[in-house]
Amino acid sequence: MERGLFVVLEANETERELFREAAAYSAGHSAPLDVLRLVSPEDVESVDSVDVTSDIDRQDFVDPADHRFEAEVEAFIADAIDDPGDYDVRLEIAERGDRAEAVFDVAEDRGVDHVFLAGKRRSPTGKALFGDLTQEIILNFDGTITLSMD
Repeated sequence: MERGLFVVLEANETERELFREAAAYSAGHSAPLDVLRLVSPEDVESVDSVDVTSDIDRQDFVDPADHRFEAEVEAFIADAIDDPGDYDVRLEIAERGDRAEAVFDVAEDRGVDHVFLAGKRRSPTGKALFGDLTQEIILNFDGTITLSMD
């Protein structure tokens, strides 16, 4: 493994267990592990917005959603493993149907050859209606995938 990508969707216990495995695997291969937090536009809208008119010219303006989701990922990592080390964390906002493309874009940008993902079990009807990130990653990622099903 040259570089791994761990995808955080819900920061639940299944993902925590898989992250422990990904971190150990990454350490054992002396390979960096990036962490991608995928959020929907609805998740971002739920974060209190700020008045950007007075801050529009400030270079240090940061969207409050970035802080919230960054803190969530840091807590997720710290909760999952004792020595969190240094991980590159990236936040991507994507609609449900565009989440796989976001994963592929980050994987290509970072030179990832191994994706770690926790999926959900769905009926064929559920997959047809809502799409399935896990299935799309399995079918279209050109690399190794470690999958844990919830």
